[in-house]
Amino acid sequence: MISIEPFTYESAKELCRLFQTDAILRAELNMPGKSEFSADEELLFISEWNKKNNSESFAIRYVNEFAGMISLSHIDHAKNKARVGYWVGSEFRNRGIGKKAFELIISLAESKGIKVLESDIDKNNLFSLKIWQKYNPEISEKNETQYELRLLLI
Repeated sequence: MISIEPFTYESAKELCRLFQTDAILRAELNMPGKSEFSADEELLFISEWNKKNNSESFAIRYVNEFAGMISLSHIDHAKNKARVGYWVGSEFRNRGIGKKAFELIISLAESKGIKVLESDIDKNNLFSLKIWQKYNPEISEKNETQYELRLLLI
């Protein structure tokens, strides 16, 4: 079972455990040299990021384990749009977790009246591109390393 739930202090503790054991994920998130993590610091970072970017962040759960994060960010109610970002720990990949979390965030966005979802995705991130392509988004080249995706929700 895959679910998303609001990010909490308990999520922050689980996030720290995942960061400490997942060198692949740390490298992908540009923190390869960091080895010490604090739940208080991570919760504060996410809370401040949410405020700064008008965002809501969620823990992705696989069965009962913390598997990653997903967020609706830059929520603009006047334009009915938001951005989506997510990551899944390396040990949880290739199980459909990102795909299901994306479906859940689309449903949540729709329930909030959001009509457009956007994201920038690295061109070499084939797994993420595949998740989005299921929904036939508009795809344009942002720069030499990224695509800009725009999904119209019906």
